[in-house]
Formats: sequence, structure tokens, C-alpha cells
Amino acid sequence: MRKDVSIIIVNYNTSELLCNCLRSIRRSLSVDYEVIVADNASTDDSIALCSDFKEDPRFIFKILDSNYGFAKANNIAAGAASGKLLHFLNPDTEIEEGMSDDYRTALNMPETVFVNPLVNRDGSVENRPKPIPVLRDMFFWYFCRKKARVWYKGASVIMSREVFEKVGKWSEDYFIYAEDLDLFYSLSLAGIPVRSLSSAIRHYGGGSSSRRWTNLEREVVVQRSTRLFYKKYFSNFQYVAIKLYFVFHYLLKDPGRVPADIKAWRLSGKK
Repeated sequence: MRKDVSIIIVNYNTSELLCNCLRSIRRSLSVDYEVIVADNASTDDSIALCSDFKEDPRFIFKILDSNYGFAKANNIAAGAASGKLLHFLNPDTEIEEGMSDDYRTALNMPETVFVNPLVNRDGSVENRPKPIPVLRDMFFWYFCRKKARVWYKGASVIMSREVFEKVGKWSEDYFIYAEDLDLFYSLSLAGIPVRSLSSAIRHYGGGSSSRRWTNLEREVVVQRSTRLFYKKYFSNFQYVAIKLYFVFHYLLKDPGRVPADIKAWRLSGKK
């Protein structure tokens, strides 16, 4: 039977964070939903800790035979989903009761993609729109913002199955990082509107990447994925120009970050 909403969560070694996320879903929602957890061959106890959810038919666990990365695992889970809406949600999040109303809004606007504000542990709110990092959109962001194409973090993205298919699903060119940038750029090319919903989602961080890599190692992976985005759509000139812009930005705003950022930039260019 087709559900209204399929919540898709990609897990890799997130331990109790995944269980907290699933508990918040079961506690908060009043819509007809299912949850599909695509587990990227975790080596921790995250799936065992959530064993009580296996008795609930709304919760489906797909244990993958390898770590396929974020985009491919999302696409695999989406292929098994029955929902009219697909909600791609990070495991290091928790939802609240207002999410049901947001789902109803999204069901009535199937041509629109929706995101949620993310509330961090310290109470700060993120996931405001950011310009696509190319010269055109950076220019418009400062001088005519409504013309700038924007992107959001992929921690909570809601779209109809039809839009998901139309935009080409998550790009599997990336193992992790920059796939959300690619998705929202593809949405902008297709003329698909994106709106922010009212319900904030608690975002705790500390997911799989922070447990797998040091800060430097993580930044190297981020920058390699970002390089791939520019190689796929733009010129190397665009990449270097925007990278230099951010280096100067950090020099003014957070100079202590610059040496590590430059080191990661250099390492990310090595084979």
C-alpha cells in the first residue's frame, strides 16, 4: 500500500544518534508514513541498538553489502520506497510534532522541493540559503539577491517522487559531500522551486564523518567533492576564483582557519 511519506535515512556508524532520530519520528508524526534506513555496512552497534523498531512494520532496514556513500544509498532506499513524498533525512537529527503539518503542505505542492531550518546543539539556526558558488551567483547574492541561484544542506530535503525522478535523483558522482550542492544546482536548472518549511529540525552533528575522519581529513574530502562539482559543470577558472574569494573571506573573518584550509586545498588536488 502506498504511503503519504517515505522518510529515507542513510546510516553509517552513527550509533545512538540513529535511534534517537527514529524515536522522534515515532513520537511526533500523525501522517501515514514509512521509514527506510539504508545502512552502509556499519561496523558499530547502531542497527542493534534500534532492534525494537524492527517489530514495527513502518520501519524498514535495508542492510547494504558495502559502504556505497550518501547519494547511492539514498537512491537505493528511494527505489524501495512507496511514499508520495520522499523525505531525505540525516540520522543525526530529530523531528518535532509540527513536521506532520509540513508534510501536508508538501503533499499539496508536489512541484516544490522543501527544506527545514536546522537547530544546532548550541541553539544556533542554520540551513539558510547560500548562493551557488560560481561568479554569477556570488555577484547576484550581493547586488540582486533574488536572481541568485541557491542551495541548502542536504540534512533534510523533501520532494515528490516525480520531482526526484525529473531531477535525476541524487548524483552518484559523489561518495559524500557536494551531492547536496549538485542536487540544488540541478533543481535550479530544471526550474523547480525550493521553499523552507516552518518546522525546525534538531541537528546534533557528530554523525559518521566526524567519527571516521579528523577535521583535516574531512576537509580534504569536502574539497575533493567540491572540485568534482566544478569539473562537472564549470571551468577550473571558476573553481580557483571562488576558492581565492573564500580564502580572503576567512582572512578577514576567521584567520585561524586559513592555514588548514589551504593545506586541505593542496592535499585535495593530489591523486
